[in-house]
Amino acid sequence: MSSATKVLLSFILGVIVGWAGFAAYGNNAAPLDEEGGEERADIEASEPITLGFIGPLTGDAASLGLASRAAVELAVEDVNQDGGVNGHRLEVIYEDGQCNPTAGTNAAAKLMNVDKVPLIIGGLCSSETSAFGPAAMQNKTVVLSYCSSAPSLSDLGKYFFRDYPSDLGQGKVAAEYAFEKLKAQNVAVLFHDTAWGTGLRDVFKGRFEELGGKIVSVDGAPQDSRDYRTVLTKIKNSAPDVIYFAGYPEGSIAALKQANELGITTQFLGGDAWDDPKLHTEVSGKGSYRYVVPVANFPEDFKSRLLGKTGGEQVPICAPQAYDAVKVATEVLKAVGTDPDKIEQAMRKVNYYGVSGQIAFDEKGDLTSGSYAIREVRGGSSVEVSE
Repeated sequence: MSSATKVLLSFILGVIVGWAGFAAYGNNAAPLDEEGGEERADIEASEPITLGFIGPLTGDAASLGLASRAAVELAVEDVNQDGGVNGHRLEVIYEDGQCNPTAGTNAAAKLMNVDKVPLIIGGLCSSETSAFGPAAMQNKTVVLSYCSSAPSLSDLGKYFFRDYPSDLGQGKVAAEYAFEKLKAQNVAVLFHDTAWGTGLRDVFKGRFEELGGKIVSVDGAPQDSRDYRTVLTKIKNSAPDVIYFAGYPEGSIAALKQANELGITTQFLGGDAWDDPKLHTEVSGKGSYRYVVPVANFPEDFKSRLLGKTGGEQVPICAPQAYDAVKVATEVLKAVGTDPDKIEQAMRKVNYYGVSGQIAFDEKGDLTSGSYAIREVRGGSSVEVSE
């Protein structure tokens, strides 16, 4: 065999191994260095590959953001134990998006302009991602969100992807559950005036009316609002069968407590942001609260490792997807390096089975599949309900 042939075969083998990680969670294929040679013995000494992370580490939805950060840290540990990214140690810079547009924009600006990361894992809240997304697209920085679900993000740009389902599915499931299972004919809609809240409002309202139901009131509130007494009194007077509330955790906690004080006993149905441990402990026993959440059939070893790191009792939404986002990004970087156009093209070929389930992206960068469950706040936690 000639030297040229040996070099060609070595290169082909390097590409195959680089893509092998898409096969399954926990793949242990040995990485190759950038020239397709032997695995480096000491990734600590090599120049690291650095990614960015944006999520609420303080403020609204911080419980979800901290759990997602812990999941990312687990994924980084796993990647580096398996040899890093083609022999380079993987590192992540964590920025606090605070679940609001200003903090999200500032976080992304630092990651893009100062840290110059090739890919941002985030944001968590759609309000974060909607704010910094346009600048990221202009900067040709790839964004892989692990929890932003607003339907409007589908049109953000070609460098945007998410391994969390769009709310086109969640809003439809919520409307069908309210009409078919809860037997609601009249529903009041309350929402936080954000990309996420308005997206769910529109999808829920459209589908519920399509089924033959009536929307008796529609009211929005700023995400940072903490006084809902006026709007809740209006809703109470409209006598709905169900109150659909697309609210973020902190505002929802305030509103649900105030509804209890006003004597509102109507069934509340919420969005996936209610899968927050803080909300469960704060409002448990004060009313009837159910919510729609995407299903992630994560393995027990992932659950035990994450809870061991967070000290929590349940794996909340976003955390499994955050773990998988790191693994998907790593395998793409192994295969094509850090060029944004090559990353974008490789992302469209992803077919990966992770702790959150099957991950593949459509032409808009959206997850191609997703299923949902109904959970109920009970006993300071939440349980899945079948009826």
